[in-house]
Amino acid sequence: MSSSSSSAAAASYQEPLKVFVVGGTGLIGSALLDMMKQSPIPGIECVGYCNSRFGVKLPSSSSNNDEEEEETTTAWKGDVKFTDEYIANCCARQSSNICIADCSASEGVSDNYHGWLSRGWHVATPNKKANSGPLKRYQQCIDATRSDGGGKWYVESTIGAGLPVVSTLRTLLATGDEVRTIRGVFSGTMSFLFNTWDGSSPFSQIVSQAKGAGYTEPDPRDDLNGMDVARKVVIAARESGLMISLEDVSVESLVPRELEDVDADEFMARFGDVVDARMTARSVEAATRGNVLRFVGEVDVRAGRAEVKLAEFPKTHPFAGLSGADNILEIETRRYGPEGSSTPLIIRGPGAGAAVTAAGVYGDIVALSKAK
Repeated sequence: MSSSSSSAAAASYQEPLKVFVVGGTGLIGSALLDMMKQSPIPGIECVGYCNSRFGVKLPSSSSNNDEEEEETTTAWKGDVKFTDEYIANCCARQSSNICIADCSASEGVSDNYHGWLSRGWHVATPNKKANSGPLKRYQQCIDATRSDGGGKWYVESTIGAGLPVVSTLRTLLATGDEVRTIRGVFSGTMSFLFNTWDGSSPFSQIVSQAKGAGYTEPDPRDDLNGMDVARKVVIAARESGLMISLEDVSVESLVPRELEDVDADEFMARFGDVVDARMTARSVEAATRGNVLRFVGEVDVRAGRAEVKLAEFPKTHPFAGLSGADNILEIETRRYGPEGSSTPLIIRGPGAGAAVTAAGVYGDIVALSKAK
């Protein structure tokens, strides 16, 4: 091969994106690892994963070493968990093209994003803590992505599991559109509850059934208090240019104040006595107007307002026609809405589940592998 051919080959070579999965033994993390194993993509190599107890370095698929590498497990000692050095060691060298796939829901892990992005490592994650958390930390991460040599931060799966919500909002803004309002059913759990419950049975009974089927968090208050929806509303607002915090979101919690601090078992035992009559009355009142109840989040960008609430919608409204745990978002912009002589943009589909969420993360990883 001539020297010019060798130079051209070297110039065209792009090092594989080395992916390290945090929370790799959880539902989403293990689903992601399975996808990467079952549907490998050239240019992407999973080098390891970890949880809060141990880390695993996987054999390199791109090694030129004739000796077959073995999977190695390292148990964390004391409070010391995985470190940047451990991740770099899994990648063979610190200068590798590295992506952290954070499939945890950890606040502590998200505290590392700024450092990772600053050193040029990428982050793909469904973890909502950083992009819905304190504005100072969020801005530090954004600034890191914009710095020379900074990594990229992909967060598609933080809203709507694998639905193309964040990428759509970014495309709208990048092409000169302006987001006016976003509203929708952001929670798969809350969607399931109100798609299933029609007021003819006690609301607490539906919650209990959903909990037994695994549709809610182990403590249903984590769904019913509206904070998961509030985080997604904050993310949607920030992606639309409205820099708000969780504290700015008006949230209607379905958890009675007197049951906020009791243990989970006592909450489930007393929940019906406290809320069933009130919830049935709201359902009946809505039905008399030809409406149904849906638990929604709303962002009004121009008014600088965001809220989470239980609201009524006509039975002909798109929000009323949901099934299962579907999410639906209605995005009104300068182009999509009355200003543009158009209807709002609608995004609908499965809003919960390990497989669809992991697929969203994998999609971000694929996009990162192709990004320049």
